Amino acid sequence: MKITKQDLKNISLLSKIKIDDEISPSLVKDLESILTMVNKMEELDTSKVNPLIHPLENTQTLREDIEKKDIEREKLQELSKEKDSGFYLTPKVIE
Repeated sequence: MKITKQDLKNISLLSKIKIDDEISPSLVKDLESILTMVNKMEELDTSKVNPLIHPLENTQTLREDIEKKDIEREKLQELSKEKDSGFYLTPKVIE
């Protein structure tokens, strides 16, 4: 498949990437090479190939979700300089 200058301009516009005229011929050649490879891949018979959800068949082992009450809020708030009704008061950062 041939890539025209207009195709390259459209790609540049859509990707919001400025393409200099000096690299344009090299880029056209690379894109044509990629499209040629994709066309070759489309010619392959994949009717007997099962679709993959993920290339690896491993599953993530998760821990059991158990509720714990580890934090003693009152003790932690005793360490705070300023607090009000169970909330930590901090200096104003954004004006």
